[in-house]
Amino acid sequence: MSVVIRNVRILSPNSSLHQATEIGIEKGLFVDPTTIKDAQVVDGQGGLLIPGLIDCRVNLREPGLEHKGTIASETRAAIAGGVTSVVATPTTDPVVDSPADVRLVLERAKASGLCRVLPTAMLTQGGEGHHLSEMAALVDAGCVALAQGNRPFGSRKIELNALKYAQSLGVGVILDSEDSDFAGGCAHAGQIGTGLGLSLNPPLSETLGLGADLDLVEATGVNAHFSRITTKNSVERIKAAKAQGLQITCDVTIAHLIYSEHAIVNLDPNFHLERPLRTEEDRRALIAGVIDGTIDVIVSDHSPHEPGAKLAPFPETDQGMSMSEGMIQSLIELDKQGELPLENSLDAMTVRAARLINRTDLGCIQYGNSADCVLIDPDGQTHFDPTTWLSAGANSPLLGKTLPGRVLGTWIGGQHFPR
Repeated sequence: MSVVIRNVRILSPNSSLHQATEIGIEKGLFVDPTTIKDAQVVDGQGGLLIPGLIDCRVNLREPGLEHKGTIASETRAAIAGGVTSVVATPTTDPVVDSPADVRLVLERAKASGLCRVLPTAMLTQGGEGHHLSEMAALVDAGCVALAQGNRPFGSRKIELNALKYAQSLGVGVILDSEDSDFAGGCAHAGQIGTGLGLSLNPPLSETLGLGADLDLVEATGVNAHFSRITTKNSVERIKAAKAQGLQITCDVTIAHLIYSEHAIVNLDPNFHLERPLRTEEDRRALIAGVIDGTIDVIVSDHSPHEPGAKLAPFPETDQGMSMSEGMIQSLIELDKQGELPLENSLDAMTVRAARLINRTDLGCIQYGNSADCVLIDPDGQTHFDPTTWLSAGANSPLLGKTLPGRVLGTWIGGQHFPR
């Protein structure tokens, strides 16, 4: 069905249609609305029409961890947060390390009929860090990048060989930089974590790992993306590496833009994360990095868990929080608080994210692109009620809260998902 969406303000960074007031959708693509006959007219009610958000780090849990979440439940939650494409991590159980695994994720995503799922796969067999995976076959099967997730390499030499192989194939790698000697700990090594008597994770765990990874990336020339940076020092190192001509990108999680180490004062297990919340100075540096482009992409690092996973003392709970369902609302709140302009955060979750996964048909409201867009009321509100929460994981600090912004409707490849 052909559609014309009118009475909107299009907010699409780097598009010639930025600030336009109407758009057409036909055969799954954005088209000039004046060329459509007998279209269904949608009144945008003066809201904002944005490109569908692309979330480049989502733990869908399936296959193997369906007690925490499924592709169907978590993509449904993503749509509620304005996300129309998700890049799925390979750290399922078993991990995604074979072409059959990649095809399984794609088939189940297609069967669910919800948002677009773009799988990644492991750099090493079983994610064990010792033997390289069949990277060429994984790419042929449909994975968009290769990663090791939070699983360490057996040695720097194995990592070097993995990056060389990926570079020879022309496929990008996603690196979670961490030094194994300083890894672990459930809280930032600062005054709050120390005062609470928690096991500590110093910034060195990230910056030492990042330094070694940057050297290996420079040596191999691989297209590398650094995921979940958390410190001011990391922002400065990546900025310097880019200035020296190294072709790299990086991301930050929405949690690290919103919260600092102060969030763990009450030992809320929802704030027990793989990458601990750092200082307020670090948080502000991360926001500045998004604004100046040092940080390319914002991700949810959405990690749903079953209730029992968070019912334990803080250090013993499973790591991660469920965040996909409130992504656009969280971005709007950062904008309204005067911390991160919406145009900058949208750029990071649309145009830049699409560039990262080599999908120029996504992330931009432009004639000929896939019709992925979200109609939002920026002056409305969303209350995150536990009884209507869509994610299988209720491990979220958003539950019970009201954030600015309300999703009125979503289109993915021209298919309408009303709210």
